[in-house]
Amino acid sequence: MSLATTSDSSFSRNPIRMKLAPWQAVALLSPIQHLAMYGGIATGKSFTGSHFAIDHIEKFPHLTGFIGANSYDQLNQASLREMFKWLDYYRFEYVINKRPPDHWGGRQAFPRYDNILSVRSRQTGKPVHIFTRVLSDPDALRGIEFSWYWLDETRDTPENTHDVVIGRMREAKSGYARGLITTTTFGQDWSYKRFVQGADGRTYGAMHIPTSESLRLQIINQIYYDTLLKTYSPLMALQEMEAKHVNVFGGQAYYSASGRNQSVVAPWYVKGRSGGWAPTKGRPLVVGCDFNYSPAPCIWMIGQLGPALYNSQGIYWADCIHWFDEIVLTSASTENMTLALLARYPDFHYSIYGDVSGGKGTTSNAGEHDYAQMGTILDEAGAQFTIDYDQSNPMVRDRVENMNAKFYNASGQVHQTYNPERCPHFHGDILQVGWKPNAVGKLDDGGDKDRTHATDGAGYAVYKLLPPGRRAMMVDPVGSGIFTGNAGDLIEARLG
Repeated sequence: MSLATTSDSSFSRNPIRMKLAPWQAVALLSPIQHLAMYGGIATGKSFTGSHFAIDHIEKFPHLTGFIGANSYDQLNQASLREMFKWLDYYRFEYVINKRPPDHWGGRQAFPRYDNILSVRSRQTGKPVHIFTRVLSDPDALRGIEFSWYWLDETRDTPENTHDVVIGRMREAKSGYARGLITTTTFGQDWSYKRFVQGADGRTYGAMHIPTSESLRLQIINQIYYDTLLKTYSPLMALQEMEAKHVNVFGGQAYYSASGRNQSVVAPWYVKGRSGGWAPTKGRPLVVGCDFNYSPAPCIWMIGQLGPALYNSQGIYWADCIHWFDEIVLTSASTENMTLALLARYPDFHYSIYGDVSGGKGTTSNAGEHDYAQMGTILDEAGAQFTIDYDQSNPMVRDRVENMNAKFYNASGQVHQTYNPERCPHFHGDILQVGWKPNAVGKLDDGGDKDRTHATDGAGYAVYKLLPPGRRAMMVDPVGSGIFTGNAGDLIEARLG
């Protein structure tokens, strides 16, 4: 990276020089008025957006800007964090949520400065104001005016929010208006229709940057890239890594499961030895619980992890989970289910996972919540057990994607198998459960009371035991601006 030095004075007119990946330079320099940068993981979306904003602060210190993101966490923990990082790096003075210091000059622009980022211009020494908002509520944008915007991650943002954003770009008498969206693709949503299908090379346009481009420039290394492939199911990898506009929430929910996941015996079973079709007492018995009220059945999945591995700290870890069996009772209490577990699989160490509702409610009138009832019964039986659940369930779409990634990931690996003969409800879910139309992220059981329970119970266990998002270290943190690729592949740009 090449960067001009700054003086010790309160502000500097020296331009900022740095090297950008080709797509980042396009985002900053493109003449298209409203440009969408659809990027895979590690393509530097927030890095690009923050430099788009800094470029406007440098070039147009007399204009007001806007920075928005799809959620409060995204705005404050990602977008603005990246923005502050680079403002600090280039030695800008800035304040947020308060009036700029008097020595910056300029009049008091607003009665209050809530959700306003003020950056001292290196050209004029006066403040440049930038509104910051969460995009989920378009009404919060009404009444403000600006000339340029950066929207970070719009995948869950309503279309009318962008309409309002465009409607507020009426500050500049010159008519200057420019906007950049940096986001992950989300099927053929409104942004696809507006920026891709509606691209005209002047008002709207889009570019798609796959993660492989960052690998080519050595922004990330091969180990990190391969780890990403192992993390995602094939369809999700097309969205998260290839920046393709695929529908990951349509059709069959557990689409990556197939005959390759069906096995009567555990995949680590050694041929020629007895067993393999039933759990072995040398391993903890994984119990994935889904609690239901009559007439829906109560279904607990029975599985084990393998092959047995221990890391250097002696912590147990496994590479695969195999579901041997399912315990199914209708109109049954938690007590009935726990007793059935003890009767069918006695003398095991039980590792129990499940729905957070089991720690809050009960399927019976026992007074204790479900997990407390299980613990009492297992204690009385002298059993060894652990019960592990979080304070909140993972999002349904994240849990289902994790199951898909374990059935078959984008690297061609299988980490989850099951016996279809002894797990008929689980098998039925795979074949029949889909996504509800016009309700993103909600499963459709087709009106069948037997559906979703087995895969829900297994999904809670898999999410805890084989969680998503295992990552390898990158060569350099994405967004650091310190690229390690060939200098000839990077473009030197000057901001301001």
